[in-house]
Amino acid sequence: MGKAAFRPHHIFCKRFLKGDFPDRGQEYQEVSNRIRHVIEAEDEFSIEVREGIDELCRVCPNCRDERCQSHQGNEEGVRKWDSIILKGLGSAYGETRTSKGWRMLIAEKAPLAFCERRCPWKSSCGVFELG
Repeated sequence: MGKAAFRPHHIFCKRFLKGDFPDRGQEYQEVSNRIRHVIEAEDEFSIEVREGIDELCRVCPNCRDERCQSHQGNEEGVRKWDSIILKGLGSAYGETRTSKGWRMLIAEKAPLAFCERRCPWKSSCGVFELG
C-alpha cells in the first residue's frame, strides 16, 4: 500500500475538476495526473490530510517561498478553502483514510455548500453532475 499526504482541496476537488492547466508546465501535469489516479483508481492507497502545501503545490509555478501566490487565491485564501472543505467532510488535518475511503466519504457529502456558493472553480467542476 502506498502513502501520500495532500491538501484537502486536492483530495476533494481533483476528481471533479474538468480540464488541465497546461500553462503550469509538464511536471505539474504529471504530478496532477498521478494524484488524480491515486484518488480515483487506487483503493488501498493511504492518504493523509495535509495542512499547507503538498507535492502538487511544490511543482506549481504559483507556489513561491512555500506559499501559494495564485491570483485566484493566495495561501491564506487557499487555507480558508481547505478548512471549509474539511468542515464539510467532517474531517480534520492529520486524518488518514484509504483512497477508497476518501471516495466513499466524498460521494456521501458532495457537493458541499462551499461548492455551490463560493468556489472560484465552479464553472470547471463536475461535482454538480453527481447523482
